[in-house]
Amino acid sequence: MNPPTSTNLPDAMRYRLGSLPLQLLALMAIPLLAFLTMIAFGGVTLHRVATRDLVSQRDVRLVRGVAASLSERLDQQVDTLARLAGEVQEGASADEVIGNLGYWPDTIFDAGLAFYDDEQNVLGASPQAHRWHASPAILDGLRQAEIGDGPVFIPLIQDGQNITRVVVIAPSQQGTYQPDSDFRVFATGVISLQTLGLNDVLVSLQNTNNTIVYLIDEQGQIIYHSDPTQVGMQVPDLSYVREMQSGASGANYHPGDDGGEVLTAFAPVSVAGWSLAQEDQWENVISPALRYAQIAPLLLLPGLLIATAVLYFLLRQVVLPLRNLENRATGLAWGDFYSIEEPVGGVAEIRRLQGAMKHMAARIKRDQESLRYYIGAITQAQEDERARLARELHDHMVQSLIVLGHREQLLKRYLNGDPAGDEVLKDLRKKTQEAVDDLRRIIRAMRPIYLEEFGLVPALEMLARENSEADLPITFKTSGRRRRLEPEQEMALYRVAQEALNNARRHSAATRVTLEAHFRNDEILVRIADDGIGFEVPQDRISDRSDGMHFGLMGMYERADLIGGRLDIQSDEDEGTSVALTVPLKPSRSRMSTPRVVMTQRWDPDANGNPEPEAAAASEG
Repeated sequence: MNPPTSTNLPDAMRYRLGSLPLQLLALMAIPLLAFLTMIAFGGVTLHRVATRDLVSQRDVRLVRGVAASLSERLDQQVDTLARLAGEVQEGASADEVIGNLGYWPDTIFDAGLAFYDDEQNVLGASPQAHRWHASPAILDGLRQAEIGDGPVFIPLIQDGQNITRVVVIAPSQQGTYQPDSDFRVFATGVISLQTLGLNDVLVSLQNTNNTIVYLIDEQGQIIYHSDPTQVGMQVPDLSYVREMQSGASGANYHPGDDGGEVLTAFAPVSVAGWSLAQEDQWENVISPALRYAQIAPLLLLPGLLIATAVLYFLLRQVVLPLRNLENRATGLAWGDFYSIEEPVGGVAEIRRLQGAMKHMAARIKRDQESLRYYIGAITQAQEDERARLARELHDHMVQSLIVLGHREQLLKRYLNGDPAGDEVLKDLRKKTQEAVDDLRRIIRAMRPIYLEEFGLVPALEMLARENSEADLPITFKTSGRRRRLEPEQEMALYRVAQEALNNARRHSAATRVTLEAHFRNDEILVRIADDGIGFEVPQDRISDRSDGMHFGLMGMYERADLIGGRLDIQSDEDEGTSVALTVPLKPSRSRMSTPRVVMTQRWDPDANGNPEPEAAAASEG
């Protein structure tokens, strides 16, 4: 009996899901990699967030400091101009005040110094101031200063160049100016950003060569820029630009023109209403060590490769050898003792396990051979005992019944024509003949004379005749060149056919049975098939069952094993049963060859209970 092949997909899927590689992958590798990945990416993310906060806070503090320094310098210029305006307000001559300053005004206000009254009249001016003291921008600034009662800063921008000058207008201080006086003095000075030391101050904001620093006025026009070509241009109307123009300070991350992330830190120059900003690419802000930390998750790749290598090793050296060993063990359970001999490889433990299974298989094989020899001896003893009983029944019981029949004939002369006695004698003679026939049938079942004298095919033909009934006709077919087999082979084939026919007659509820014998070149096939109700063929070996069922099938399997045959039983519910025994042919010690025949006969009992042939044998070639 061959091992059953499982076609149950859920069972196969359950087997695969329960395999060692998937369990290692599901319970160890994937959770470990997921945990490491979560830690790595989580750590990098937290580190990135913390770094962004630290860098933005650092840049904001730095920009605030520079903006405060610039605001302080401008405030100093305002205080200077307010003090000078106060002197003129108190009655000093503007030219006298300028003359008393000597070269100092040209040092602080490198583009000149001038004084105005509240009617925008020039009260006095240094030589450099004569170039600009009557310009519309100055006059407009004076009006703003008068209205706002505070300093006014007017940038004089030259597009594309970092040579911007700043007009600073400061009114006289309240202590020197009375609101009910006739006029108020305004001091105006023009100073370049270089004179203010802006370049030196802004150097501290240059974190990298790509750092951009710019200064914008209240209208968003660029006063100063690291790239001079940007001077005079208007900054975009972005959210953080609006925050800058509102006088706020802070930091903003936004995409740059090249797609990278840009950090902009900004702070107000409060005294002038300007805003100072610093822009830098995020990748340029962080140190190389921090950039390398961002690619730390890539270090998981070697771990993944190592885990894959370990799984591959386990698969090749543990799982596959175990599966091969499992298949060999399954074959061993079904009687294949040679498959376990081939090495399966793997680790030393698996090889030792296979060695132990080889030793076990060798012992089982020896025990089975001993058991087979024992069963063969028992079977032969049974056949010998049957033959002895058949001979004794034939030599004693049958002969005694025959003699009894003859004695019955002698009784007839003593009845003197008595009809009642004749009837009793006739019935006695009939019963005696029936007993003889039954006894001879029992003898043939115990010792098939046809098998010993004429061979397997005539014996099977007679077996089909004797078992054929009115409601269960048996069709016999044979093909191939008939030949004699070894006595034990013929007896086993006959007994298997006999048991199969008995099962069909008793249990199948069939309406038609076919008995076939086919001789081939190197084997003979005997098949018994019916159209009955069928039964569920056990998937395990019948000989391994201990539940007391299928003893008839067990006997057929044992007889097939004894002669080296292969028994195949197929049955489905309501589709009948087929029992096929294939035996390799061996030369017989008493071979008898006959012409090749193809014979099909069918017997149906007649009214007297005797079989009646419907078709005769057809001889070929």
